[in-house]
Amino acid sequence: MTKKVALVGLFLESNRYADVVAAQQFKVMRREQVTDDARSASPILLKEGQGFFEQMDSNGPWRPVPISMVLGGAGGPAEHSFIINEILNIERELSAESSLDGVYILNHGAMTTTDEEDPDGLLYRAIRRAVGPDVPVVATVDLHANISQRMVDHADVIVAYRTDPHVDQFDRGREAANIMSEIWTGMRPVVSNLRLPLVPPNVSLLTADGPYADLINFGQSQLDTDILNISIVAGFAFSDTSENGLHIIVTARQTRLRAEQLCHQIARMAWSMRARFMWNLVPIADAVSRAQRTGAQPNLPALLLADLGDNVGAGGPGNTLWLLEALHKAKTEGVVIGSFFDPTLAAMAVDAGAGSRIDARFHGDNWDGAAPVYSVEAALVQATHPGIFYISTGPLSGMRVNAGPICLLDLDGLKVLVTSRRPIVWPDPTLLSALGVDVRLIRTLVLKCRSNYRAVFDQYFTADQMVEVDTPGRTSPVLTRHQWQRLPRPSYPLDLDCEWLDEPDGSDPD
Repeated sequence: MTKKVALVGLFLESNRYADVVAAQQFKVMRREQVTDDARSASPILLKEGQGFFEQMDSNGPWRPVPISMVLGGAGGPAEHSFIINEILNIERELSAESSLDGVYILNHGAMTTTDEEDPDGLLYRAIRRAVGPDVPVVATVDLHANISQRMVDHADVIVAYRTDPHVDQFDRGREAANIMSEIWTGMRPVVSNLRLPLVPPNVSLLTADGPYADLINFGQSQLDTDILNISIVAGFAFSDTSENGLHIIVTARQTRLRAEQLCHQIARMAWSMRARFMWNLVPIADAVSRAQRTGAQPNLPALLLADLGDNVGAGGPGNTLWLLEALHKAKTEGVVIGSFFDPTLAAMAVDAGAGSRIDARFHGDNWDGAAPVYSVEAALVQATHPGIFYISTGPLSGMRVNAGPICLLDLDGLKVLVTSRRPIVWPDPTLLSALGVDVRLIRTLVLKCRSNYRAVFDQYFTADQMVEVDTPGRTSPVLTRHQWQRLPRPSYPLDLDCEWLDEPDGSDPD
C-alpha cells in the first residue's frame, strides 16, 4: 500500500543580536518544487531532506505530499508576520489533505521571530492539530536547537544531528524515514526528556572529542532493541530564549521506565562534566603574532584563524573588522581572508576590473551602534568572478552556490575575498580557487566560521593548525559579554554557582 507522507520545512537559526531576517531572505519552495528539487542533480534542499527522500524511496511505495520548505539558514529573528502566515498556511493545507500516513518536519529548532520565542513549537502544534493524534509526526533538528516542551509533546520522535561540524544530516534524514516506517509496522514510541540549566558555549560542542563528544558517544552506546533514539541537543545560546539549555530526549520503542532512567543518567553525566564546557580562546594580539611568525618562517606549518565573533554560521554578518585591521596593520605576510561581506566594495572592484587599483573602504558591522570603516589606499583588484560555483568537498559537495559578484583585493600583500552576498555557512576552497588562490600556498587563512570549516579544510590544516580567535562581535562564544533577556538564570557557565538536583529515576521532571 502506497503511503502518503506530508513534508514540511521551517528552518532558521536565530541569533537575537543579529539583524531581522525578512521574508524575501528565505528560500521558499512550494508543493512539487520540493520533490523536483530533492531529486535534481544539485538540490538546495537540506541534506536531511535528501536523506529522507532516498530512504523512503528504498523502503517501499510512498507518495510525497510536500507542503512547503522555508529555509533561512542562520540570521537574526524572523519577521513575525511572515512566519505566522507560513504556519497558518501549513495548517490549512495539511487539514485539507485526506488520509495522510505521516508528516516529516525538516526543522532547525532554534528559530525566534520578532514577537515569538518558540515559533518551532507553534509549528509542531499546528501540524498536530491539523493531522490529529494518530498520524505519525517525525522531525529532524539541528543539535543547536532550543527544544521546547511543545515540540516534544506534538511530535512522535525528534531526531537531532550527532555531529559538529554537521556531517551527518543525510543519515539523520534516513533515520527519520526508517522510524516512520517502523511506526507503520505498529511501534509506538515513548519519550522521556529533560532540560538542564547548562548553556554550553558553541566552542565546547565539537563532537570529534571533548565533553559533548563524550555525551553523544555514550548515548549512542545505549541504543538497543528497546531504545530507538537518543538526541542530546546542546541548544543555541544566542537565541536567548526561555527554552535555552542542554536538552536530552530519549525515545524507546516500548519501555517508558527505561527511557526515563536513561534520560536522567545522561543528564547527571552532563552535569558532572559541566566545568569542561568553557571557552578557551586565543586573543587577537597572540593570533596576529603567530600569523606574523608563520608568514616570516616558511618552515612553520600554515595557520587557519577562526574569527569567532563573526561566525556566519551563527548569524554573524561576515563583515567585522577587528582581525582584518589587526593583520593588515601588523604587515603580516601570506594572509588570505576567506570572505568579507561588502556589496558596495565588491561592486566597485568588479566595475574597476582586475589589474586596477582602488581606494578600498571596508564597511564594518554596526552591532555596537557605530558604523566603522577601514580604508586602504590603492588596493589592487587582483581578480574578479561572477561568484557562481559548486561546492567541491565536504557534506554539501555538489551544491550550487551564488555568492554574487566577488573579488580578491590585495592590500599590501594581505589578500581579502570580498563577496556581494552574505557568505555561505560552509566555506569552500572553490570560492578561493575561482579567484586564482591555491589554498596549499596560503600561510594564514582567516575564515568567519566556528566549526564547519573543519569538515572541509581538514585536508589542508591539522587540528593543531586551527586557531580559535577571541574576536568581539554578535557571535562571541564568551557568553558573559552578552546581555541576556530571556535565557533561564541561573545557568552554567554564566552562573558558576548554579546548582541542579536530579529528580529520582523514573519520575517526571518538572
